[in-house]
Amino acid sequence: MNKIIFSGVIIGTITGLLLLLMFAYIQIQSGIPLMDLLLNVDFIYSGPLNILVEIGLHLIVSIIIAVLLKAVFVYKRSWYIFVTVVIFLITVALYFILQAIGHSVIIFDNRIGLTLWTIFHLGYFQLIYYMYKIGY
Repeated sequence: MNKIIFSGVIIGTITGLLLLLMFAYIQIQSGIPLMDLLLNVDFIYSGPLNILVEIGLHLIVSIIIAVLLKAVFVYKRSWYIFVTVVIFLITVALYFILQAIGHSVIIFDNRIGLTLWTIFHLGYFQLIYYMYKIGY
């Protein structure tokens, strides 16, 4: 179990940071605030938070996902695709949920934002899988 947790922490951190960096790049280049949406927690805490705290919270979620998927990959591999699809659908739904319950992030062109959100989260889950396959 310790190997699963250690692997999940490493993979969750790497993939979570890559997703964050890609969304930051998209936000800088296009002005679509995907990084802000990804890090948005103003529906939980209304005061200003340090960006490092927001990144830390994002990485905790990424690590939880990676540990959960690693445990499924190791112990119930036949469930892996199903569990991944369920978590992926939740992350796609979060695009709308975070905009609805958040106060500070509004994406005006939802088609482009949703498309980018979906594509990059799909890549996030693929990267997690490939890292498991190569033995992390």
